[in-house]
Amino acid sequence: MRLIAPCVARLERWSARWPLLFHLYALPYRRLVARELRLAGVVPGERLLHVGCGALPFTAVLAARLSGARVTAVDRSAAAVAGAQAVVAHLGMAGAGPGRVRVVCADAAADPLPEIDVALIALQACPRGPILANIRRQRAPARVLFRLPRPGLEGQYGGPLVGESVAGSCRHRMPTFDRTELFLHPAPVNL
Repeated sequence: MRLIAPCVARLERWSARWPLLFHLYALPYRRLVARELRLAGVVPGERLLHVGCGALPFTAVLAARLSGARVTAVDRSAAAVAGAQAVVAHLGMAGAGPGRVRVVCADAAADPLPEIDVALIALQACPRGPILANIRRQRAPARVLFRLPRPGLEGQYGGPLVGESVAGSCRHRMPTFDRTELFLHPAPVNL
């Protein structure tokens, strides 16, 4: 039974109403997101997709601020998207340009996704295999980062991707996840 993710989602929706709570909640993520951006080699102007942004899109906001990427944050919950849009607007970061965040409601496992250079998949985003398959349907090459649960929490969030080759990883000291793994999606070959 999954208990942690719904509790975190409720906390995030509640915290999205107060900007100070957003900044406090985001503090431990600053260095973590910086490590993930370095791992994927994100440069200014690249298109970054954050899957599973929730009502507090601090990963998307930090990715835009730290890298200058054009970030699209998606979540399949309309309530979470409404909260995230309000937070991004309050921070003055709404938009589609470099260093900006656009928040949309979409199921990353099934709905069409924008062309991207990098995808960062949140711990609670699932199902992981279909999300990766949907990202791979696009024509552009992409680097895909997955946050993975600590040992013992796989029942709450799912385990690592099976049959995939890991191109790199970085470690974290978060209560629910301890690493991010990088997967490469090469450009399709045109025959």
